Amino acid sequence: MAFQPADTLRNRTFSGLIVAQFLAGFNDQAIHAASMFYAIHQGILTEAQAISLMPILFYAPWALFCTLAGYFADRFSKTTALVLWKMAEIAIAVVALGGFYLGSVLHEPVGAWLVLSAVFLMGTHAAFFAPAKYGAMPEMLQAHVLSRGNGILESTTFLAAILGTVSGGLLSEWFRDREWVIGGILLLLAIIGAIASLMIERLPAANPERLFPRNLLKPLFQNLGTLLRSKPLILAVLGIAFFIFMVSYMRAAMYMHGETRNPRWSEFKTSLVVATVALGVGLGTPLAGFLSGGKVELGLVPLGTLGMAVALSIAAAVMDWTSGLVVILIILGFCSGFYMVPLYTLLQHRAPKTSKGDLIATSNFINVTGAMAASLLFFVLVLGSQRVGLTPQVPQKDNVAAGILVKLGYNKEGRPAVILIEEARTGVLMPFRAKSVKQADDEEMEAIIVDVPTSFEDGLFELAGGGLSKGDEVVISSYDLHDARHYRIRRAGTPLKEVYDNEKLPRYLFLGAALMALGILLLLCRQLPDFITRSAFWLRSLGRFRIRVAGMQHLPTRGPVILASNCATIDSALQVVSATDRCTRFILVENEHERAAAPVVRLVSGTSFHVLKPGPIDETTLAGLLEAGRQAVQRDDLLAVGAPDAAVTENIQRLLADLTSNGQTTILPVYCGPVGGDDSTERRTRGRVIHVIFGPQLKSPASAAEIARHIEELAAHGWHNESNATPH
Repeated sequence: MAFQPADTLRNRTFSGLIVAQFLAGFNDQAIHAASMFYAIHQGILTEAQAISLMPILFYAPWALFCTLAGYFADRFSKTTALVLWKMAEIAIAVVALGGFYLGSVLHEPVGAWLVLSAVFLMGTHAAFFAPAKYGAMPEMLQAHVLSRGNGILESTTFLAAILGTVSGGLLSEWFRDREWVIGGILLLLAIIGAIASLMIERLPAANPERLFPRNLLKPLFQNLGTLLRSKPLILAVLGIAFFIFMVSYMRAAMYMHGETRNPRWSEFKTSLVVATVALGVGLGTPLAGFLSGGKVELGLVPLGTLGMAVALSIAAAVMDWTSGLVVILIILGFCSGFYMVPLYTLLQHRAPKTSKGDLIATSNFINVTGAMAASLLFFVLVLGSQRVGLTPQVPQKDNVAAGILVKLGYNKEGRPAVILIEEARTGVLMPFRAKSVKQADDEEMEAIIVDVPTSFEDGLFELAGGGLSKGDEVVISSYDLHDARHYRIRRAGTPLKEVYDNEKLPRYLFLGAALMALGILLLLCRQLPDFITRSAFWLRSLGRFRIRVAGMQHLPTRGPVILASNCATIDSALQVVSATDRCTRFILVENEHERAAAPVVRLVSGTSFHVLKPGPIDETTLAGLLEAGRQAVQRDDLLAVGAPDAAVTENIQRLLADLTSNGQTTILPVYCGPVGGDDSTERRTRGRVIHVIFGPQLKSPASAAEIARHIEELAAHGWHNESNATPH
């Protein structure tokens, strides 16, 4: 028997995926962090180089291999892809173990480079694993549990990122000079994850006839075209890319904030503070999945975005209070969960069945582009703030000391901690002191050494340019900032670089991020103008009833569509609107006896609803409705009609006939209400499950009687027939 999507999260396949991807995410970040600290400790990279290089090593494969990742995810069973890459993770862990062993036991320089290569290989692993992971979700789970499944998936993904980042740093401290132990632990976790992946039942290949792309760029451009032509897909991809953009932007802002502290935050401490955002995401995503009910709840997106904007604004105000900042960052992550879960679910749900992996891989390419754009924007903003005086230049005193570099030692964060130079001129300035140093040939020479315990434990000595080695002629400069004296060492002959006081800049960067969050909300509202209406309705319906959606595969992602529904109240009409993923304009004949008091929802609905009273429709009103309907169709919006009253059947029939006269407009019957019951009163929906069922396309012209018959069939049999359908 062919594999069928599960209607519950309590199944072997979903459990195997969660465990496998959690351990994959943990190893991704643990190798990332441990390799960075190892490279710094071994002197292969400076701290600044490591911070810049490691993300490039890890994320470059996401852009380089996006076409191949999408091809393999759709051409073969996603189970095969998941298991194969979990096995590959074992091999990558062996490479990392070998590198750690060669470097820490045999002291071979090649060991560090093997460890760095493992970061690139884990990035490649993630680039291929992610499309199969996200693409498999709608194949494993039925549509009404997909949001909850995504909530758990995203929660465990971010918790894995937290634990992996923190563990990578802790393991680096615990097993300093014994890093091969770290490699062994990661190898063991990779083996356990591979075993867990064997629990995943075999999923059928989505597109087994697909040919291997000879031109790797052509599928990428084709997928970008597919995304741009579909309003639901571009909404999802645009929103997800912005989140990745914000993650990269805020990470850079937090690193700058850590650098401006006195004493400076170590890379490990900064990583811990940044990880609190992921902790919030881990808490918010499962709740967002649960509150989504049985559908893609896009109404959560504006609420999450507004929460992010408010949290970023408050964070800017409490930047100097670390404990308060950590609390706000957790809240920021929590709100981000409400933002992300509906968008990821929408992407999975609405991507074509035969190319889900391909489109998710293309989305990853856009995400990497967004991360690069964030780095570029951060650079431009910092440079601009220096030019306009927002970050004032700090006066420096040059030639505090100069001479030949004899020794350059680093602390555990990779910052200079022991500086020994041969005196090049007479006179010694504090905090340097003259000292006689014995060389191997017993020849004495005058040298100066940094007073490590009192001046440089907090990283107040830094390299200016890097790349220094024994025997280089160097110059030391100093400057005073935040009641502390800082020193910089650079190669002689290189110009003295400016120093700027960046203490206030992270505050402005956070405020800028809040404005960007509001900006993306406005941009998303252009894609889905009734976003705010959906949020208001979700808040009003919270705890009153849950909505389950079936038959979404019948609803086109673009093109003129009319939804012919049985809706008799604004509440039932909004239930239909909340189930769609395109802007929906509604012409509703509302029964005044069943009218619910919903002033706020009616207010924010604005021009999205044309609410009529029962009875004959005059020619002027009908003409206005026709014009509104034509405009909705021209804007590629959905037009929904709700008119169950027999007194207006003739007029509604005229309306539908006129709007479908071009032969290109699709009519879909839609049933809204309890299955086997009637949602005629608000009282009956309280605390119950409401089904919104989209039927197959009707041939035009369809009579009102024919539409009513199809709606009745959906009410009687629709949920049963559609519940096992795989969403396309």
